Amino acid sequence: PASALLEVLDPEQNHNFNDHYLEVDYDLSEILFVCTSNSMNIPEPLLDRMEVIRIPGYTEDEKVNIAQRYLIPKQLKNNGMKEGELVFGEQPIRDLVRYYTREAGVRGLEREIAKVCR
Repeated sequence: PASALLEVLDPEQNHNFNDHYLEVDYDLSEILFVCTSNSMNIPEPLLDRMEVIRIPGYTEDEKVNIAQRYLIPKQLKNNGMKEGELVFGEQPIRDLVRYYTREAGVRGLEREIAKVCR
């Protein structure tokens, strides 16, 4: 995939990009490509064609807020629970964040909340 991206992201070549599968030429010169990665382990020639913008992970307070407003209601609903059947206090949520997840995002936190709801 890196070699295809090199051609697509190169302004000298992407005005006449050929899709070898469809056998069709495309002008990609006016397209703004947004690439994301969880790792900076990207080949140097490809990285040279990108502007890297680093986005920090969520803070503990942000994770607690996301859990209270979105993750917990979603998991309660997904597990057939009614409002009030299971109540998460702020400290137990912080404990989940601190001791059961080690991540910048909230995927693991949502998995842990789902386990509690089951």
